[in-house]
Amino acid sequence: MTPQKLVVMLSTLVGGAVGLFAPIGVVKWIMRTEPEDAGILTLFFLPVWFVVVVLGLVAGRKLGLLASGGERLLQR
Repeated sequence: MTPQKLVVMLSTLVGGAVGLFAPIGVVKWIMRTEPEDAGILTLFFLPVWFVVVVLGLVAGRKLGLLASGGERLLQR
């Protein structure tokens, strides 16, 4: 694995992890402040959560490409 692929892969995974775990605090806050509304709010929050994860993956990939030279990865 080339260093460029490694940097891009690691930064993409970090971006996805940030996008995945950041909204957990919001859900915990909703459950603590409005426990009776937590179920329906969490249901509506799930699509937003998926978008945040995808945006984290894309941002991590772009940062990884920028850090490793800013060029697209070569396909085999």
